[in-house]
Amino acid sequence: MKRIQFLILFFFLMSAITFAQQKKYVSYTVKKGETIKTIAKDYGLTTRDLLKLNPGVKRKPKENTVIIVPNKNYSKDIIKVQETVLKDDFYEVKPKETLYGISKKFGITVEDLIAENPSLKHGLKEGMKIKIPKPKNVEKTETYLTHTVVKDDTVYNLTKRYQVSVEELYKLNPALVQGLKLGMVLKIKPVSDLENDENTGNEEEMPIDEDTVFHEFINTHKSINVVVMLPYKLNEVADSLVVNNFKKENSLLNIVTDIHMGIEMAIDSLSKKGAHINVNYFDTENSESKLKSIVNSTNFDDVDVVLGPLYFENAHWLAKQIDAPVIAPVFSKKQLSLSTSNLVKSAPEEDLLQNTLLDYLKEHYKGENIIVVNDGKTDSQSKLWKVVNILKSFDSVQEISVIKPEKGYIAKDKIASKLKSESKNWVILISEEALTTAATVNNLKVMDENFDITLIAFDKGKNFDKIDNNFLGELKFMFPTTEFLDNSSSEALRFYKKFQVKNNTIPSKYALRGFDVAYDVLARMATFDDLTEGLKAGKSTRISSVFDYDKKLFGSFENKGAFIIQYDKDLNSHILE
Repeated sequence: MKRIQFLILFFFLMSAITFAQQKKYVSYTVKKGETIKTIAKDYGLTTRDLLKLNPGVKRKPKENTVIIVPNKNYSKDIIKVQETVLKDDFYEVKPKETLYGISKKFGITVEDLIAENPSLKHGLKEGMKIKIPKPKNVEKTETYLTHTVVKDDTVYNLTKRYQVSVEELYKLNPALVQGLKLGMVLKIKPVSDLENDENTGNEEEMPIDEDTVFHEFINTHKSINVVVMLPYKLNEVADSLVVNNFKKENSLLNIVTDIHMGIEMAIDSLSKKGAHINVNYFDTENSESKLKSIVNSTNFDDVDVVLGPLYFENAHWLAKQIDAPVIAPVFSKKQLSLSTSNLVKSAPEEDLLQNTLLDYLKEHYKGENIIVVNDGKTDSQSKLWKVVNILKSFDSVQEISVIKPEKGYIAKDKIASKLKSESKNWVILISEEALTTAATVNNLKVMDENFDITLIAFDKGKNFDKIDNNFLGELKFMFPTTEFLDNSSSEALRFYKKFQVKNNTIPSKYALRGFDVAYDVLARMATFDDLTEGLKAGKSTRISSVFDYDKKLFGSFENKGAFIIQYDKDLNSHILE
């Protein structure tokens, strides 16, 4: 009942969500004859760094192209406020101000503010007069390119974005050993290094890092009109209808509510970064007639993107009726045969995992001994020989051993005879059968001390449900997946905490899915002129999903993103790719 009350209340409170704040970056309209190089010079940047701020923009953009540039007045505004306050000695707290907001206004830390005003430990109140300490080491920070940490930043992403090593980043920012924190101002590299970068050769011939990693830079001057379409079924009281493509214990109401809460969290997060998002919600009631009624009675001309409907065939139908991009949020087998140009398949196809893993193995093959274990079932034979043929195409592969059960049993000696002590062994399991999986793991675990073994599967499905993860850790188990949650990551921990505070529950995988899909699509829209540009901008990793879109000729955009995960002996999970 609480879920229904939550949804009904939300529909009464539907409104545009906006958020404004002083920004380090502003929009700039390219004038006739200007190039990225001339604009970069005017703003004290290298051409390469300005191109990174504007993925997808050419070196010679067309007149009136809107790009993102540093706000020249950003630091000046802070200095002016500091001078005024320091002259008056004290600052009077304004309504709704926070310690964090005041610290950012004056370019200091919250810790420095409290140290100067110990009474702040008991709280901040309107009208209080507090002393503002002078910023420390101002002369040093002026000699470095800096970055203010925002939500979803990671050390890895920052090193890729700015082309610095992890060691260099930690050396310049010792506080990073305590973790990456929201609002942190990081030193990235000396300004002199940027100058050297500009003089390293013929700039026009220098390759641009198109590393295909999407970097978001929110355009605060752009408004995005979003429609969310889900079968809330507010016209019914019961929540007993089960979605065919989901587990039976998850009712439709639970799934939809969780996806909705994830979407709401994504919109809230982007709004706090300065995005202007106007959102309207429609209850499709899990009814084709209701969906058609919505389309007939709603003007979609000004809609920039539609999140949903939940069922793929409905999303496909809607995409054929309107011009706006339609985002199918979850996987359906029907997406294999249905496609249209403005339909975005955010869930990867079924064969992606196999292809991703085989590509990874081919790239990293260094003479390992390959053993393929198969259950011998008729329906897995075509997959077996397809995989074997691809493995044989690896450089320098001389032999591939294939092991199948005999009378339903895989003998330990049969596997042992194929293992080699003088090289690493890749044991690739091609089976969804629990018995074959258990037999393979049990046989390998007793040989692990004498051989270097990596167990590899194309999915960690139900056949692994009763397998002890300790055994998988010992066997350095490797598998691909479209969704992976690293519970130790700071991003995941922040998301869980915020979600629990806001919704009084922990997020389900459907809430994570709702957040990831919505955040990724809207971040791409907020960075580029339209979603098509955004989807072409490269790979992105969210809380539990990875997005790497590719468009088929005359077809839909399809997500090709997947993780490759490997366990270690301490049962830690590592993302290999």
